[in-house]
Amino acid sequence: MTRTTASVLLATAVAALVAGAAIAAPQGDAPARPKLDANNDGAIDRTEAAAHPRLAANFDQLDKNRDGKLDASERPHRQGGHHGRGRHGGTERIVKADADGDGRVSKTEAATLPWIEGKFADIDANRDGYIVRSELTKYHERMRPQREAERAKRAEERFAAADLNKDGKLSRVEVSEKMPRLAQSFAFMDEDRDGFLTRADLAPHKR
Repeated sequence: MTRTTASVLLATAVAALVAGAAIAAPQGDAPARPKLDANNDGAIDRTEAAAHPRLAANFDQLDKNRDGKLDASERPHRQGGHHGRGRHGGTERIVKADADGDGRVSKTEAATLPWIEGKFADIDANRDGYIVRSELTKYHERMRPQREAERAKRAEERFAAADLNKDGKLSRVEVSEKMPRLAQSFAFMDEDRDGFLTRADLAPHKR
């Protein structure tokens, strides 16, 4: 083997080792991205969107039906992302639970879906021992008022806790201290530019 050939082989081996180390090396402790649907109600309201500046900036454009919320069909989807997680695990998990592929989910199959536990009978409207898509849709519609009431209650509790001086509005300091995820979108939410966020500012936008 010539000296030149040996040098080339050595250089190739070193390059391979470096490349392998780069692939195996951890990518650092990147900060976790805040969850979009913070309250797991299947939709993103303006307050939740505020924690994601790019989403907040495009909220009104994405909100096609002007109900102040972004459902699964209105959210921007990234290629290769995890679709269908917004509504209690989403369609993909329902389909995966249907082990025999007959288009319906039995009680045994539903055992793989924790959110259905204890609710199977309520969802299975015709009491045939299976859950189908239309029954799930109707169940979510029936439960929507309860979910919205619970969400409103949690929102009020968060607002009251952040309103340190109890004046019925949140200053930038109060938001920074008690709602840090909202702080970066304070100006966007403060549409009247009065330097405060009221309950109306944080309420789902309706037109």
